[in-house]
Amino acid sequence: MSHTQTDPEGRIPVSPLPPSAHTSLVHVLEHRATRTPDRLAFRFLPDGTGDHPIDWTYRELADRAGAVAAHLNERGLTQGHVVLALDPGLDYVAGLFGIMQAGCTAVPCFPPFGRRATARFLSVLDDCNPRAVLTDPRFAPQVDHFHQQLTPTTEHPQWIFPEPDFYQPSGNGEIPLRVVEPALIQYSSGSTGDPKGIVLTHENLLSNCRVLDTHMGYEEDRVGCSWLPPYHDMGLMGTIMLALHGGWPLVMLSPIHFVQDPYRWLKAITDHKVTISVGPNFAFDLCAQNITDEELTTLDLSRLRQVFCGSEPVSGNTMERFEERFAPVGFDPGSLIPCYGLAEATLFVSGKPETADTIRTEQLDKTALEQGHARRTDNSDGGGEGAADAGTVKVVSCGIVADGHEVLIVDPHTLTPLTDGETGEIWVHGTSVAAGYLGRPELTARTFGARPAGAADDHRTYLRTGDLGFLLDKELFVTGRLKDLIVISGRNLHPQDIEHSVLRAHQDLRRIAAFALPSDTRDEEEVVLVAEFRGTAKEFAAQEKELLQRVTAAVTEDHGVRPGRIHIGPPGCVLMTTSGKVRRRDTRKAYLDGTLKTFPTPADTATAAAPAGVS
Repeated sequence: MSHTQTDPEGRIPVSPLPPSAHTSLVHVLEHRATRTPDRLAFRFLPDGTGDHPIDWTYRELADRAGAVAAHLNERGLTQGHVVLALDPGLDYVAGLFGIMQAGCTAVPCFPPFGRRATARFLSVLDDCNPRAVLTDPRFAPQVDHFHQQLTPTTEHPQWIFPEPDFYQPSGNGEIPLRVVEPALIQYSSGSTGDPKGIVLTHENLLSNCRVLDTHMGYEEDRVGCSWLPPYHDMGLMGTIMLALHGGWPLVMLSPIHFVQDPYRWLKAITDHKVTISVGPNFAFDLCAQNITDEELTTLDLSRLRQVFCGSEPVSGNTMERFEERFAPVGFDPGSLIPCYGLAEATLFVSGKPETADTIRTEQLDKTALEQGHARRTDNSDGGGEGAADAGTVKVVSCGIVADGHEVLIVDPHTLTPLTDGETGEIWVHGTSVAAGYLGRPELTARTFGARPAGAADDHRTYLRTGDLGFLLDKELFVTGRLKDLIVISGRNLHPQDIEHSVLRAHQDLRRIAAFALPSDTRDEEEVVLVAEFRGTAKEFAAQEKELLQRVTAAVTEDHGVRPGRIHIGPPGCVLMTTSGKVRRRDTRKAYLDGTLKTFPTPADTATAAAPAGVS
């Protein structure tokens, strides 16, 4: 888009991207560093506050990325996969673009810190067989241990532990851009056992930036803010790459600092006059629940004009709570943008139209929706997720489809395209759709090469997302995951709807996972619930009977099914991805294995407290 942009830090104009910058994001960086070298590119808040910000201009970022590329080239790394497993921060950004500039393929990953992250890290190494790993020096003593845990067919990679001078230009001249395909292998944030690497080309990355630029429109004073992990699609393609492509500054903080204190996100938005930000549904819940009245008085959200909310189906209740809580400090409800995307489509698939002032919701007949039909009810004011009318359900629109892309709703069994208002699997076609899965040709063909029934003369292929939804008036509504769908007596129940009911049953319940298991007493499946209780073991023991009664009543009343089994445990018993999505299948497996966290019983507590030799 040919616009001139100015920087609130220095009023430096940004020139439009020339044709040469349409090759890759590395070329975009080169252009920005040449034409607007002193313009602020990224600001990192290393302690989560504004006390010690670290600023990099485009020139500084390009120099540091070039230094990374030079170090890789010196080690003979001019192609192949390089795993990037640094902590969130500006060094991560330099590492990302330096790997691509060197002619290698970047593989963003968690640092191997902690049992689960280490298992995830090693499974990624086994899957992509990288030539090198760029990670923090604190992991150097563990290299031999890592190697012992790799499968015998995985070659041992080079390990690169960057010291501070690693990012400083050597003075031996610039490293020429050697970008090759693919640009990136993106691993989704699901379970560790079977990682799937999504192959993204440079055109995929640029396409995602272009469609988001088009969707967002142009704003002269745009400033972004993100705490999202830089190794996830939303944090990487949806903030870091998007900001570079658009030429606007991005304020970054660590996801750990956000989770420790959600106030830091909104305080950064206030202090740095942020106009655009993004977060998954759970982040808005955390802010609405945890930010105190005293903290609220220090916030000013009046400059926010675009706040993207994605991940699992967007909760209308969550959005309403967030709006109500932060309206006194200038938050505009019209700035909320529910959206839908996935890593297999690089990221963005649809979002609330820029011209819409409010989130679009529809009150639908619950029984009809369970049978696959989106049928509006006459109840335009009531109903919804928190209403007394159990016959309706409120669904939130994820907006219009990305420019130049197409979404089909398809019967997942017959592969027949469905009409507006009919629920089926969401299929996507367009330039943002990834090239496939690394080393999995059969799965790639099934997932990325789908064709609808009756389309013999149409050579277009589609991405099968595995998500369920419907189109209504050219807007997309996402209702759940195909594999998570609960079918009881021929009715389609979406687990997130049941989970919302459980959350409303008691104020001390937090994360919920709903799934189905075969009944012990009936020849059909039944609903099983796993829930987290915020209080202590003693408080849980005192309230357990009431909790079970409330949960059972809420689910029975809202959905017409009685839960077969309910497990309530301490925080951590519901398994989550690091991007905040419920890992229902993994929680189900842990339930079956008997490995879910539980509260200690009074007998356990007494035994633990007894002197040695006493039981």
